[in-house]
Amino acid sequence: MDVFIKSGNLSSTLEKLCVWEKKLYEEVKDEEKLRVVYDKECKRLKDLVQKGAESSKVEVGSDSVQRLLLKINVTMTAVDAISRRINKLRDEELLPQLSELIQGLIRMWTFMAECHQKQLQDIMEANPHVQVASCGITGDSSLKATLKLEMECLKWAKCFGDWVIAQKSFVKFLNGWLLKCIIQEQEKTPDGIAPFSPGRVGAPDTFIVCKDWYQAVERMSESRVFKAIHDFASRLHQLREKQSEEQQQRIKAEYLFKDYERRVKSFYEERGINWGGNVTAASGVAGLDELDGTIELMKKRLDKQTIRHGEAMKQVNDAASSCLRSGMISIFEALESFCLESLRGYEQIRNPT
Repeated sequence: MDVFIKSGNLSSTLEKLCVWEKKLYEEVKDEEKLRVVYDKECKRLKDLVQKGAESSKVEVGSDSVQRLLLKINVTMTAVDAISRRINKLRDEELLPQLSELIQGLIRMWTFMAECHQKQLQDIMEANPHVQVASCGITGDSSLKATLKLEMECLKWAKCFGDWVIAQKSFVKFLNGWLLKCIIQEQEKTPDGIAPFSPGRVGAPDTFIVCKDWYQAVERMSESRVFKAIHDFASRLHQLREKQSEEQQQRIKAEYLFKDYERRVKSFYEERGINWGGNVTAASGVAGLDELDGTIELMKKRLDKQTIRHGEAMKQVNDAASSCLRSGMISIFEALESFCLESLRGYEQIRNPT
């Protein structure tokens, strides 16, 4: 995917325009200051003539006015030269670079729409069942993985929002700068005042391209994507809560199992019986339940806790399956839609290629 500018460095061109704009500002400011002094000197000279002042004083005043007028003309010449330089940079250097950038972004939106469409298809065809909790998976590793995914989603949402805002801000400021360089005359129509159009007043192509570009990016709405990612992160947070509950149930079951194992082992050792370390088979030994009712009570408690842990694992796995599948589908649907809408907007830009 090639979105690079081949006809020159866009950043360098914008920097040159900024430098020339600063020079233009300084020249215009100097000219305005000279105008103020010039107007005062003209008024002073007029007063001298009307009062019939000595010719020497009138001559000094006239010379001062002429010198100021000469400086004003020099400044205006500089303003005109800098303005032509800016216009040349804008229309012969900046415009081709912007045109190439827009074409590159069109290719980017096309590629991204195809990519997200393929991702959406893969998610929809994938096995919907996800197992994140089982007797062979440690709770800590699963919990940390979910937390990391949640944090990455929040980071993803922020980066996506910043990326879109950066695009919009760039085009907004670029178009705003250009609009300051043109007189925006209001056009009245039977339906009211028509929106300003650079093309109707014969503005150069740069103005038309940036106006269309600004309208295209302003129509881009990232809210659906932003919401889909945040909703997914929120559901991951809820999944973490279920995983935390499952982990607590696991710890309780493991504690009861170890306690039960110690008691059974002690029972056998006291009677000189080789039990073989198989706790599960202990309840099948004749006379075990009758000889030690405490062991039977512990076995019942362990069985109940094992069931509770199994139910907690099922809730985690069901929540993970639903969360990951539906969440990712919503995200990639939103991303595909966003890219296609952006592509349609960019294709409507009157870009002189």
